[in-house]
Amino acid sequence: MPFRKYAFIPDDPNFREALVLWARKFAKSEAVAKRLAQRTIDVLCDNPSLLDGRDINEAIFKLLRRHAFDENELSSGQGSQGDGVVSEKEPTW
Repeated sequence: MPFRKYAFIPDDPNFREALVLWARKFAKSEAVAKRLAQRTIDVLCDNPSLLDGRDINEAIFKLLRRHAFDENELSSGQGSQGDGVVSEKEPTW
């Protein structure tokens, strides 16, 4: 679904649903997809200048994908190291 520049409204359910649809391609669950979409919306609200480029769809997709990679990295790190909490005595390699 292509988005138009400056027609972006964070509370628009169509925009949110489109982001969730994109996020489902990267996420392991519906909850993760919704979290990715919300993180993307939050960043865009905090930094609307991210949408100043030529291709708004590419900017939104890159941001969503970055959050998906962060999420996957975090979950894989927690899976191999427990809960992700590292004590001062525990090596981090």
